[in-house]
Amino acid sequence: MFPDLTQHPDYLRGQTLAWCNQLAAKTGKYEFTWRSICEGTAAEDFLSDKLSSVLHGKVLDVGCGHGEYTNRWADLAEEVVGYDMTEGFIRTAEQTRKPNVRYVAGRTHDGLPFPDDYFDCAYTKKGPTSWYKEGNRVVRSGGTLLLFHPGDGNGEGGELGLCFPGLFSPPELGTPTLDRIQERLETSGLIDIQLTTLKETIWIPTPEDIFAMVCFGQSDSFARYVRETCYDQIVTQFEKHASEQGIRTTGFYYLIQAKAA
Repeated sequence: MFPDLTQHPDYLRGQTLAWCNQLAAKTGKYEFTWRSICEGTAAEDFLSDKLSSVLHGKVLDVGCGHGEYTNRWADLAEEVVGYDMTEGFIRTAEQTRKPNVRYVAGRTHDGLPFPDDYFDCAYTKKGPTSWYKEGNRVVRSGGTLLLFHPGDGNGEGGELGLCFPGLFSPPELGTPTLDRIQERLETSGLIDIQLTTLKETIWIPTPEDIFAMVCFGQSDSFARYVRETCYDQIVTQFEKHASEQGIRTTGFYYLIQAKAA
């Protein structure tokens, strides 16, 4: 129904360094550009509730983006360190950081540039999974790690893929994200691991919000191409499938609590 947008010459795969750098150059922030309405409690709020009860001392935020969430915890900690691979996001974060917050640029694949046992707590909010073993090293023995990642529907969800085939992925069986997380947890050295699967219902209210989702982080030329070739069909499909609240979507997340050994 829709063209294969990954074949556009300016398309960048989401979450890559090039994609993040492009988004940072454009807006300075990792911040969604579309509206959404959550039905009930947002999955992210479960992470925030956990963090508010365990944060203390020195805290590490892995994948901190432009630092808005990092700053949130400054009053509960002695020091908060945000770590992210995108220097453009770090520059934005530096502009509004609180006195006991600092930021470090780097990639988790290269390790974490912090001493052993430096932190009392570490967390990631939708960030990478490649740092678990290093997290066990830089967090003191008995310190808490909270890991929050987008999850697998294993056949559920994927409503946008059904409504807009070709623009979004359809429902898929299997749990590749969970499999990767569990593999990395097994070699991390972390202990007392508790994993919870969270389910979230989100409504996307307008066709323009669908368009913004498709073009998030992409170039202006890519967005113009999508506007010219796909937008009318996006509107048609939206009107076909939407209720008064918009298009209903289901998201899945993993919230993992563990201790450093």
